[in-house]
Amino acid sequence: MKKLLLSLLSLMALTVVAHAADVTIYYDNSGTQWSNVKIHYWSNPFTSWPGVDMQQVDDNVWAFTFPSDPSALDGLLFHNGNGDKTDDYKKVPVNNHIYKGVGGKGPVTDMGEYSGTPFIKKPVVTASPKSGSRFSESITVTFTVSPAATIYYTLDGTEASASSTPYNTPISLTETTTINTYAVTAEGGANSQSFTYTKRNPTPPQTGNTLNTEYYQVNPGGKVGTNRTVNAKFTKLNNDNRMCVADNALSNWSEEDLICQGVARDIASAFRGKHEYPVVDSYAIYASYDKDNLYLGVQYVYAVWDLYGDGKDNNFRAKPYQMDGRLMLAFDLDPDLEFDGVLENGNTIWDADGQYNTFANGTDCILLCSTKSTSGTPGLFFPTPDGKASYGSEYCKSIPAPFYGCQDGLLPSIKHIWGQAEFEYDPEDLKTNDGFVDLIDEIETKYHTFYEWKLPLDKLGITEEYIKNTGIGVMVIDTYGQGATGCTPYDPTVFDNALTPYSKDNSSSAEKEDKDTFTYAHARIGKLQAGQGVINITDDNDTNAPVEYYNIQGIRVTNPQPGNLYIKRQGTQASKVIF
Repeated sequence: MKKLLLSLLSLMALTVVAHAADVTIYYDNSGTQWSNVKIHYWSNPFTSWPGVDMQQVDDNVWAFTFPSDPSALDGLLFHNGNGDKTDDYKKVPVNNHIYKGVGGKGPVTDMGEYSGTPFIKKPVVTASPKSGSRFSESITVTFTVSPAATIYYTLDGTEASASSTPYNTPISLTETTTINTYAVTAEGGANSQSFTYTKRNPTPPQTGNTLNTEYYQVNPGGKVGTNRTVNAKFTKLNNDNRMCVADNALSNWSEEDLICQGVARDIASAFRGKHEYPVVDSYAIYASYDKDNLYLGVQYVYAVWDLYGDGKDNNFRAKPYQMDGRLMLAFDLDPDLEFDGVLENGNTIWDADGQYNTFANGTDCILLCSTKSTSGTPGLFFPTPDGKASYGSEYCKSIPAPFYGCQDGLLPSIKHIWGQAEFEYDPEDLKTNDGFVDLIDEIETKYHTFYEWKLPLDKLGITEEYIKNTGIGVMVIDTYGQGATGCTPYDPTVFDNALTPYSKDNSSSAEKEDKDTFTYAHARIGKLQAGQGVINITDDNDTNAPVEYYNIQGIRVTNPQPGNLYIKRQGTQASKVIF
């Protein structure tokens, strides 16, 4: 009896597994008449938006087979890939049932069991790395297919067929290539797909670990801010999330004050989690100083949005000040001091459960404040004698409010907003000049946000003459959650886990919770560091003097590339040339 019971239980288990692994549902497209139907579902299993294509099996019927047991789904929806979609369907999908949807976020109805044309599964080939990946020297592409099928492929741009080369081993590429595939199952289900891999254009080597490209520019043209008084004025607000407005911010700053130019869409959510808002994406840093204060301006841009879901924000909900988030500025004030920002208890500042943002780039002062200007107690943190951070009054200084605020809009001197054309791109693309487009016309300028600070020099422990003669550095850290999700100037630490799922939400990025250690240099204010920019030109009129090349940001280039603009220096002579 016991053996029989175990056998029955085993049989039931096998039956459940077999059923769960082969759940196919149908969509009745007669009411929506979409030219293409996609399905998006979430929790377990889940798809990243915009989901996956369904397969047409009849005039108005489309089918989809789940890759694993869908009984734990929290919801699904159908859409056309161009913005029109049904409402969320919150019930568990039933095998072989057909669902009818209504566009414009209309309801989804279970119409019962489907009895029409049987569904022959179309094989779907998956590539690793994914199509669209870029590479420097070579790349190896591996294919898998579900359900089981024979894969044929071509590399010469022609359409693949059953007479093309069978796929048996991974494919190695050394040049830009489109791989066309044709997969066919034993039951006759067939599918043609294409996968493109692009070889990057070589970029000049960098001096030190500061990234300078045509789009990332650290101290462009040797600019280090201006020595002047900025008319910074702050007004507190009631019942307004901004809490404090920087009244003159958008008229206070110009191109002459620019010390660092970043790019848009270089935050973790652009790679994974673009449905998340508010959005904190720093784009440019401006600086000035006088005998009493250091003035800073940071332009934040809104170029990350739920492209196929809720779309571009039109009600200001993506503004940084719509959450009590973090604004973090890391300073290099003293060339002989440095700390990692870790407290004696092992946590980082403003964190109670571990280390998130640490520094190994000469940072010796950190300003932490809220995206809601004047909310909470902002603090300037300095290193203790043993190189740690501390909440002690000697090492954590507050500044009387209001000393910073924001304005809705874009600085008038900004004529372009450069960013990657696509979302979910390869983070390595940021090190190149490839894939960038001007996003300035994507959305009205009022949806961008500018923050302005007025920091007393006596709180920073420096003077006007010190800034002129020695110089200081600043870096802006973008955060969402606890971890850094972007920064200006660029530092690759904020992208090392960008494509890894967040532990609490598979659709979001692990950058919100990982440990980032910053090693790249700050942008300079007042004076460049030794070796940075075109400096120390000797009084040498010898036409046989060695020729040196610098990019337009003033960084020496040891391997100039054809077609690019450089500064050519020979002895005391300097000129702009196209190499």
